[in-house]
Amino acid sequence: MAICKIRTSIAALAFLAVVVGACTPASAAPPNDPCNTEPPAAPVADALLQITPHSLQPQQNWQRQGRDIDITIRSALPKTGTARAFVCFRWKVAAGNTDAVGTYRNFVEAASTGTAIALGNLSGPMKFVATVPTSLPAAPLSPRAPEGNKAIGVYGKNNAYPIAEVRVMVYVDDGAKPALDLRSTVGVIGADTYCDMPLTDTTVDSGVGEVGEHKNWQPIGGLFEFAVKSSKVIPTNALVKVCFRWKLTDGDPGPFYESGPTHMIDKQTQSIKVAASVLGIPNKPSWWSSTVARHAAEPRIGSFAIPVVGLVPQADARILIIDSDGSPIADVLTTVGITNLYFAFIIVVLTIAIAFAILWRTGRNRLARVPKCGPLLRIITTRDGYASLSQFQIILWTFVVIASAAYVMALSGDLIEITSGTLVLLGISGTATVIAKAKSEAEQKTAPPPLDPAQAAKAAAMAEDRAGRLEDAAKFAEPAAKDEADSAAKEARAIAEAAKAKAAAVAATAAAREKRAAVASAAADQKQAAETAAATAESDAQQKLQAAAVAAATADRMTRARHPRWSDLVMEEIQGQEIDVTRVQMLYFTLVTAVFVLLKVITSYEIPVIPDGFLVLMGISNSVYVGSKFAGGSGAG
Repeated sequence: MAICKIRTSIAALAFLAVVVGACTPASAAPPNDPCNTEPPAAPVADALLQITPHSLQPQQNWQRQGRDIDITIRSALPKTGTARAFVCFRWKVAAGNTDAVGTYRNFVEAASTGTAIALGNLSGPMKFVATVPTSLPAAPLSPRAPEGNKAIGVYGKNNAYPIAEVRVMVYVDDGAKPALDLRSTVGVIGADTYCDMPLTDTTVDSGVGEVGEHKNWQPIGGLFEFAVKSSKVIPTNALVKVCFRWKLTDGDPGPFYESGPTHMIDKQTQSIKVAASVLGIPNKPSWWSSTVARHAAEPRIGSFAIPVVGLVPQADARILIIDSDGSPIADVLTTVGITNLYFAFIIVVLTIAIAFAILWRTGRNRLARVPKCGPLLRIITTRDGYASLSQFQIILWTFVVIASAAYVMALSGDLIEITSGTLVLLGISGTATVIAKAKSEAEQKTAPPPLDPAQAAKAAAMAEDRAGRLEDAAKFAEPAAKDEADSAAKEARAIAEAAKAKAAAVAATAAAREKRAAVASAAADQKQAAETAAATAESDAQQKLQAAAVAAATADRMTRARHPRWSDLVMEEIQGQEIDVTRVQMLYFTLVTAVFVLLKVITSYEIPVIPDGFLVLMGISNSVYVGSKFAGGSGAG
């Protein structure tokens, strides 16, 4: 509460002033610019001036431009007649600057002053309202930020707001001279100033706040969640502002800066939950410069969440709840950490590199003899030399989740919650991999059904045709590809010979079974001949089976280790050279969903909630893929 007291030991001056004012001719009137008239040489009366900012939430010493102040004057004014009060403002400038800077020399009249007040209706002190003018010039510089020869203003506590001089003049019965000319001061802030509102004292119950769960740190552009509880009722039309500035351990932290877009998450009678994004905060104190600044004349030393290496600079976060009159209901100050996207990316790269190196090393040892096998192909290749789509999917999702978790935790400084949708995606891919592997293992343990002679002959003919084509290709191969072509031709020839031997063995075995069956139905006089023919056929079949086994062993020896190809992910290699559309569908849907998750993580700095549509899509594509393996009998992954 600003109080100005003017006292004089000459009581007669008060009466004289009133008489002179009362006897002034009717034509007299206050000057056109009463605010800038010369002040009287001496006070005109004993008086007490009290200025109180008009507010729904009582505050002290400051008011906004365009808002009202309550003025109370206690003085021995006449009991009759009409008084007119004029209220004027100008910035208070530090001693020695007032005359040098004309901008701050003149007063500016407050709006809605100069209206008539009937003295006979006053039963106590004179009370009226004046509006802080919005036409005041820009405030003089703060003492904490001097600049050249520019005027330095007088500021309130902690240099939080500039002080304005207030001149109140009361004219009685339109007198040409004021009956009262009183001075006082009041703090003034801009009409739209919120972040740099004066901080409330710690003794004021202005609410308590906390940072949202798993959001202790965020990068520039990240979203913080704040919960604020107040002992006061929060109006439905209350304004919420979130502001940031760098937190210092020594030095002047400077002004607050308003956050980026905010949105209300929850609002109750005495509490709110709000989300706000961090924008660029100027004058960031780096760890090195802060260390050097300890020896400077005006040190500016930053505060860091990891002080040993100067990582994660901290910032003051200020959450303001403001009523419709522009006054604070709650004013909460807390601390947050500001992380760096580049630092988070480094953490992700190191995490993925270590995990991948372990798998690649294991795969290289396991598939040392597999030629033309890149690092990633080694990880997803089966024992048969095929790149497995199901293994690719589960490896992809594993690395997506690892990278996302490392990225978000490096930015948030806390353990994170893995969303249920992400867990479902891992479950879907894992289930598909387990089912595909179980089927492949079952097929390898099950003995193949016996071929009939027609099937064996067809397989032999196909093998012979393939061998012939590769031998022809080897004859005309370029020098650089000659060795590879010759090896492929020799391998195909060995496989063709094995197929022909197998076809001969199958045919001989079938003939021996027929001869043995004929023995049972032969007549008595033909039994001996039938038995001899059956024994001869069985001996021939046994020889051909042995020859087929030798040829198969030779083919196995000549067969080179198969090298996996990326095309294995979409092609059915065992049954034939054709694209498997179920594999294409599963691969494309997996990639689309993985890209969606990664983009959401990169832009929102949190693991997203997976839409139900994506989960259904992945479930259907994996089910179709697994079903096709059982329907087609494929042994590839």
